[in-house]
Amino acid sequence: MPDASFLSAWGLPGLFFVAMLAGSVVPVPSEALLAALIYGGAPPMLATGVATVGNVLGAVSLYLLGLWVARGGGGALGRWYARRREKEGPRMERVEAKLRTWGAPALVMSWMPIIGDAFVIAGGMVGVRPLPFVVFVTLGKGLRYAFVALSTAAAL
Repeated sequence: MPDASFLSAWGLPGLFFVAMLAGSVVPVPSEALLAALIYGGAPPMLATGVATVGNVLGAVSLYLLGLWVARGGGGALGRWYARRREKEGPRMERVEAKLRTWGAPALVMSWMPIIGDAFVIAGGMVGVRPLPFVVFVTLGKGLRYAFVALSTAAAL
């Protein structure tokens, strides 16, 4: 993975791309890039918005994967998910149970490292409607990026 100074040269389009990857199953440090860009002079509100939109689009890919697998599809991805579910079954079952109990508002927890992806995939698998999915995932991920941006701006 390139260092933050290399990635910050990409500017806001690079932040969008990295945040989108981070919202999917690719573990990249989008928060570090957000902080580096703000430190380099990018407007905090704009950078937060760009990171949030990119990250939510990445999460939509996991949501669609969850829908696809729940409907019996997935091919190689479905088999990968089945293996992952065997390995992490109890955690995934707890997440799905929480989503069934609390519904779409539980997707605010999508900001959390590792378990957030489980919430997003489970949201697709249990059939959370698209609009509430986007609203609550955006809220969770946007608050995380806002915290990073405000913390960085306060440190300047």
